[in-house]
Amino acid sequence: MGSVRTTALTAVLFAVALPVAVPSAWADGGPSPAGPGAAVRTVTQQVGHPAIMSPGRLYTVAAYCPQGTKPTGGGATVEDDPVSAVFIKDSYPDAVGNRWLVRAFNDSGKVQTLHPRVVCSTDPTIGYEVGPDKPLQPGEAANPGRANCGFGRTRFVVGGGIQAGDRTYASETSVGNGEWVAQAKYTDFDPDAPLSFVRATAVCSATEATFKFSSTVRLAVGAVATVHAECPAGLVPIGGGGDASPDVLLNSSAPTATGWTVRATNKGFSDRDGVFGTVACAAP
Repeated sequence: MGSVRTTALTAVLFAVALPVAVPSAWADGGPSPAGPGAAVRTVTQQVGHPAIMSPGRLYTVAAYCPQGTKPTGGGATVEDDPVSAVFIKDSYPDAVGNRWLVRAFNDSGKVQTLHPRVVCSTDPTIGYEVGPDKPLQPGEAANPGRANCGFGRTRFVVGGGIQAGDRTYASETSVGNGEWVAQAKYTDFDPDAPLSFVRATAVCSATEATFKFSSTVRLAVGAVATVHAECPAGLVPIGGGGDASPDVLLNSSAPTATGWTVRATNKGFSDRDGVFGTVACAAP
């Protein structure tokens, strides 16, 4: 599996924000226990307006964070269609708009509904690092983009996102070796087609996250699989994504109340290809 490390879709949507008090490790933006009168950091989830997707078109959706919070993770789900051929192109934090943006292409023959979602935090140390564009040749799927928070012990990767060029769809947006890794497949096979690209964005914090992973699910050629990574009891998801073989493309990736769920389709030619989910959780 391309860049699979030991290092996720739910159709259930929540109509309201889910306020969760973050443990004292987030008080005052550092790992020290919260003292009397210390501010309590909070995490909420917000849903955005869904998009009704006509067949054969690319759509953009966004979910916005309230004033005083910043996006740490996000994504989108596809409503009530377990085999929908919808593929993620972009899923990343837009710091200027204080939102999470998702672009996805409806490759199916029928109308689909795309629901965006964002995780928002009052952690004042949240910041973003954008990695360099990695070029992709027509048909290429194995030149991942990477972004990190400096490899120091004062800023940690707690989530991240992916952006890609035209006709280029995500196979990975996940953590690996202290970096956020983004991989995508350029589905234009014309040798004369222009170069495409993939780009990773890392979400950084002064507080280290606890990462959890689902088991790997192998997919038969053309098969669709759903994977879910769950936070330990009492912890909250703040970022996440999925990691798949280069020919396994992500249909959806989004937080749930307690973890992260991903759905993916094997668009390749090997039954050994697979996918697993990743979730970053606020540590106690």
